[in-house]
Amino acid sequence: MNKRVGYSLLCLGLGLAQDPQFSQFFANQVILSPAFTGIGEGPRIALAYRMQWTAIPGYYRTFAAVYDQPIFFGRVRNGLGLSFMADQAGEGNLTKLNVLLNYAIHIELTRTSAFSMGIAGGIVQSSIDFFRLRFPDQIDPNAGFILPTQERNFFQNRIHEDVAAGALYYNKYLYVGTSVMHITQPTQRFYRSSLANPADARLPIRANFFAGAQIPLDPLREGRQALGPAVMYRIQRPFQQLDVGLYFTSLPIVIGVWYRHQDAIIGLVGLQKGIFRVGYSYDYTISSLTNRLSAGSHEVSVVVEFSQERQSLGTRRRRNYPCPRF
Repeated sequence: MNKRVGYSLLCLGLGLAQDPQFSQFFANQVILSPAFTGIGEGPRIALAYRMQWTAIPGYYRTFAAVYDQPIFFGRVRNGLGLSFMADQAGEGNLTKLNVLLNYAIHIELTRTSAFSMGIAGGIVQSSIDFFRLRFPDQIDPNAGFILPTQERNFFQNRIHEDVAAGALYYNKYLYVGTSVMHITQPTQRFYRSSLANPADARLPIRANFFAGAQIPLDPLREGRQALGPAVMYRIQRPFQQLDVGLYFTSLPIVIGVWYRHQDAIIGLVGLQKGIFRVGYSYDYTISSLTNRLSAGSHEVSVVVEFSQERQSLGTRRRRNYPCPRF
């Protein structure tokens, strides 16, 4: 379904707004769930850019940038991060700018397993180019859209809060996690009207559930050659989406394939070299929209993860976790 889900009130009717999404969601771990904040060995910078359905006028363009790092208070690992996301959609240039501060605490259950909880909070600025919208009162019977609109109750910008939370369990070979977005269900209406119901313009909570494993193919080269089955399920009011995927890793190359139910088949190729990871994915549309009409979707990710292992009581401890990196 590749829906970007949400709600906003446009004119006097209900219009569907949409949450941006990525196919390489594990390259954007902090955006997927605040519980990933600070999970790496050192500071991390993650960048992503997505162009969705590029043959359609006003196609979706989404850019994300995240910085996070572990912070220790005694022996307790914490994570602190800052995420930024900009999304632009439609010929009316509906634009959203999202800035969140992320925090997580990581609790070591055993030497090979851990549990983390995270929270994120910040603001979202939404804007729309009112003069590029089209209304029924602009239609001339003979010449089409040439008349000035009489609509006067629009406002072009609004700012609202946004809050998210997440949890994650992982050991050396398995991970299970969840996240809940838009906990406060902020209003995102651009139209003032006494007839409008504010509840209709609230952004619904979105829940994400994900799990997977890393299966070593060569015990002598553990972590360098592996298969990684994974699943992602998302729900936001009436909309549901299920993604099932498989990663094959033979460092420095990672190859992945995903099936998004009734929407797309996704191919991915990634390169891991030193502190750098670069990934490219393409969504081939299989929904009724068809790939011929949509031309599919392109996505690029770049991650720089600095190694900064912690010296503790004369020992060096690494944070091994099996989550995919693309």
